[in-house]
Amino acid sequence: MHILRKRARQGQVITYGELSAELAALGFESIPPHRGVMTYLLKDVCLYGNEDGRAPMLSAIVVNKASREPSDQFSRLARSLPFSRPAEWTWRDEQERVFAQHREE
Repeated sequence: MHILRKRARQGQVITYGELSAELAALGFESIPPHRGVMTYLLKDVCLYGNEDGRAPMLSAIVVNKASREPSDQFSRLARSLPFSRPAEWTWRDEQERVFAQHREE
């Protein structure tokens, strides 16, 4: 989680591949950048200290290298409990909330 917090403080996104590589450098070599374990890891990051889902979802800054957008799984997670983001919500809104929160820390 410190990898994502550092990027958020810098106001930068990180790709799934970059995150996977940084985790591997820390000894977590079995976390490929696509689906599977990464999906569950990012969900846990969003829930950590955010059981009611109201705080910004830190994984909003993890993006696809080509599209520069979070995955479809992220949007599905954001609309599910406990996050329940409204219909007019966008992932860009969530990124801005993440950056704003971490600039203030």
